[in-house]
Parts: sequence; structure tokens; C-alpha cells
Amino acid sequence: MKDGDSASSHVQRMQRYVECLLKLYVNFDEELAIEIVLHSFPNCYDQFILTYHLNNQETTLAQLQNLLRTTEVGMKGKGIATTPVVAPVLAIGQGKGKKRKDPPK
Repeated sequence: MKDGDSASSHVQRMQRYVECLLKLYVNFDEELAIEIVLHSFPNCYDQFILTYHLNNQETTLAQLQNLLRTTEVGMKGKGIATTPVVAPVLAIGQGKGKKRKDPPK
């Protein structure tokens, strides 16, 4: 899932992929499709995924989409960012660098 995308639109996209696979006679159950969708979410949905697994209810992709829509509205209402915070990274190369001269004493 791309940063800033809506979870329900992501589920719709994934549902179209599942339908395409079924047309190609790749058979798998909906539970596997739901697991694939859940594993494609960013870290900010970890609590939702944990709660989903703890409830242990059989759902369809359409029901999952409704649950995610409700969760997404709650996340925005509480001011929780749906995009992860990116920390700056310092890259160090292996090229020849200039050596420091010791300051005069």
C-alpha cells in the first residue's frame, strides 16, 4: 500500500487482483486473500491487524473493507498519522576522502 492511500481503495485494488487470479484458475480461499491484504498494510495498521486476528471472525474481503473504512475514519479523527515518519539517513561512502590535518600546537 502506498503512503497516503485509502485502505478501502487498497482493498478494492487487491480484490481485483484476486478476481484476476481466479479467472486464471489459481484457486485459493478468501482467508488467504485476506491475509495477503493485511500483510500489505503499513505499520500504522498493526493494531487493526492484531485486533482482527484476536477476534477470529470469518469475514469476506467486502466486510474487511468496511472494517478498514471505519478504522481509517477513527485514525484520522484521533489525529494518528496514516503515513509513517521517515527519519533522515546519513550515508557514508567508501571513496577516497581528504585527510584532516592536525591543528598546529
